[in-house]
This record gives sequence, structure tokens and C-alpha cells, in this order.
Amino acid sequence: MSYLRMLAPLALAAFSQAATAQLPGRTLFDDVARALGGGDRIAAVHSLMVQGTGRNYNLGQNPSPDAPLPMYEVTKYVRAYDFASSRWRQDQTREARFPTGNMAPQRQRFGYDVVAYDITSDTTMRRLGERPTVDRRAEFFYHPIGFLQAALKPGVRLVEERGNDSTRRLRLDADGQTYVMVVDRRSRLPLRIERRIHHNMLGDATVSSEFSDWKVVSNVRLPMKMSQRIDGHWPLAEMELSDARVNVAMNELAIDDVVKTAALQAPPVNVAIDSIAPGVWYVTGGSHHSVAIEMRDHILLIEAPQSEDRTLAVIRKVRELRPSKPIRAAVNTHHHFDHSGGIRAALAEGLVVITHAGNVPFYQGLAKRPFTIAADALAKAPKPAVVEGVAVKRVLTDGARTVELHEITGSTHSETMLVAYLPAEKLLIEADLYSPPAANVTAPPPAPFAKSLVENIDRLELQVERIVPIHGRVIPFADLRAAAGM
Repeated sequence: MSYLRMLAPLALAAFSQAATAQLPGRTLFDDVARALGGGDRIAAVHSLMVQGTGRNYNLGQNPSPDAPLPMYEVTKYVRAYDFASSRWRQDQTREARFPTGNMAPQRQRFGYDVVAYDITSDTTMRRLGERPTVDRRAEFFYHPIGFLQAALKPGVRLVEERGNDSTRRLRLDADGQTYVMVVDRRSRLPLRIERRIHHNMLGDATVSSEFSDWKVVSNVRLPMKMSQRIDGHWPLAEMELSDARVNVAMNELAIDDVVKTAALQAPPVNVAIDSIAPGVWYVTGGSHHSVAIEMRDHILLIEAPQSEDRTLAVIRKVRELRPSKPIRAAVNTHHHFDHSGGIRAALAEGLVVITHAGNVPFYQGLAKRPFTIAADALAKAPKPAVVEGVAVKRVLTDGARTVELHEITGSTHSETMLVAYLPAEKLLIEADLYSPPAANVTAPPPAPFAKSLVENIDRLELQVERIVPIHGRVIPFADLRAAAGM
């Protein structure tokens, strides 16, 4: 066994030289490999463990579409790569540094071993679906070591693309995916590795891993600062590494076969209807609700949440309530991705989207984004996007019913937020500002935005009797005042 181990680096080095000799991008590959310590040393890295601290960013949850993203501080970060066996696992603890209902430290464990998986709080492993598996597999290629090792494997295509005065570009086609390593022309060190992905909300997007602060570890140069960004704009994560170890044992990364072969079942999209008032329906059945309001000759929908599947199921169910009345518009409470994930689906159904004026440019841009990797309803049946903005207040009325849309001010959750108020029914429809717990909960979680909501209701002099939340259950207004400590 010791003799075989002694021969392994020599075999890898020979394989490296033979493989790179056949690569169209050989010159740049060789330059990068030498800058990182040499092709033989790169090929001999069978495992890597890094640890440190950093930041995660909450994509799609910023106060307004153009505002900086809320940040989690990562107080502990450990990632282990087993390149030889194609496995990796991440274990991190993070704490929110923005107002939220859960300020407790969160431990997150997840990884890849043939399939993508998460480890829940009780140590149970849960297999994820096809798309997460593709994305988790790609994490090997986002690291310079994994990228260069992948370039040595049969069946891949490596080509140098046109760069610019300061960079060179090395494209790798492998595993049905395309990756581009952008290299500093002078140092020959990788600046970043890019890949085009499908994002459920954004469609075709570019994820880039960026590298800096290089350090020699076991004769291999490694980046000690690593960050990820989407579309060159929104940061996803930033990590400063305090330690990196090469070729350590990784036996604990293997997962049980029962996890790898676990049956995958798409969660059903349940839609339930509950009457709140005559002609006003609570559309529930999931974590995010909608509200349907009957007008004289049409239906008004409040909220197109979560995803295309959820929003289309809601629209189908609401159409059954009054088949003779079309749904003409969907009111969006705020731009957060879990509340706007169905916007493109609503546009595909011909609905006008009504939102805060500060969200209009974002939704207009969203309607134009390409969805070529995985076409959604709007990509399959394009329609003109009609998005209308509400700056302070808008009244929707047809003589039969009145619905008021009001801007919420002073909220640390969203600066571009609307609520809907039905003056005749004295109902207020809101999202995220207060999400009532179940009636039998004796120790309710914190409600950091409840006080702001009450203050806005008082400022607007709305005569509210019941709160209709997008999360939770309908409650008397008095319960909201109590939760706000008022």
C-alpha cells in the first residue's frame, strides 16, 4: 500500500502532462497551473479542508430592489472537499445582522455525494432534487483546484477565449455545464470562475466565485478570501479563511446509500379557499396566502407569491369562484422574492401587476430577463408587461366595492411596501409586518415589525377590525396591538 501511495503523485503528474498536451487551452492552463504550484501538485490534491468566518447575504430580501442585501455574520465556516471521491460538505453557523423574527444562531449543514443533501437539526439527511444536485456538483468547479483537475479528465473541452488588456479567459465544458476561469494576465492567478445558471426568480443568471489573498499551503497556492456573486451585482457570500489543509482524511463525507436512493416527491401545491367576508376569499393551503376580492365585473388578486407553480394554481382556483369574472390585476405587497416569485406567471396570464412605485423598474426588468435554460410560462407565451406603481395611495373602486392601497412608511423590513384596506369590511391585508402564530402557541416568536404596522394604521386613520396576513391566520386588530406591545 505504501508503494502505491508513493507512485500516485508520479502517475498523476504524468497524466497531467499527457492530458494538457491535448488541450486547445493548453498554454493558459499551464500558466495557471504553474502559478498555483505546478500541474503535478494540483493533480495530487485529493482533498482540501478550509475554515474561517465571513458573511452570507439574503438575496431578494433587501429593503428595496436597489438597496444592499441584509447580511448574516458567519461565525464558523468549515468546508471539506474530497476531490478524489467527488464529495463535499459545508458546516457553518450564522447570525442575522438585520431585524427578523429569528435572531438565534443558525447552524447549516449540507453537501454533495452523488446527490445533493441537507442535514436537518436532528442529524437526519434529506436528499434534494435534480436542480440542486447539478448546482452542488458545480461547487467543485468553482474552486481553482477543482476546475484545473476537471480539465484533466477525458471528455472535457478546454478553450482559451478572448480576454481583455488585463485578463485572459479559459472556458471549460464539462458535465454538461460551461465554466469560465478569468485569469489575471500578469500574475496568471485566477480572479474568478463563472457559470451561467437557472435561477427560479431571475432566470438566466451568472454566478461567479472570486478569489484573492493567495497563500502557499503544502506547496500549492490557495485563495484565502473567496466570495460568490450573482450577475456581477448581488453578493451571495464572502469568506475569509483562517486555515486550509491539503490531503487530510475525508471518510466522514460519505452518505448512506439509503439517502442517495431516497424517492423524490415534488411537494403538492395545495390551494384552499376560505370566505373572510362576502366576496372576499382567503386563498391558503401553503406558507404564503393570497386574497381574492370580487369587484362588480372582475376579480382582484392580492399577492402572487413564491413561484410560478403556486401562483398559477392560485389563479386557476380563484377563477373557479366566479367563472364569469376575469382576474384583471394582481396586487404585490413588496418585492421580496418569496412574495414576488409568481410575478412573471401573473404577467403570463395577462394580469396587470400593481405594486409600490419603487418596485416598478425591477419588475419591468424582471419581465425582460431571459429564461432560456429553463423556460417559464412568460418565456413560453410572451405578453406585454403592464406594471403600475403606487407612490402613496391608490383607490380601486367600481361602485360595488372599494379597495385602498396604502404605502407603508418607516418599516425596516421593506421600504417599498403596500397594504390593502377594505373600508366597508374593515379588513387590512398585509405581508410580513405581522405573521400571527397558531392559536395554541403559548410563547409566540418576536414580532419586530408589528409596532411599525400599528403606527402606520394609526397614521392613516384606518378603521381596522381584522388583520388578514399573507402568513398566518386572520386575527382581530386587538391581537396585533397586543403583539406590538401597544
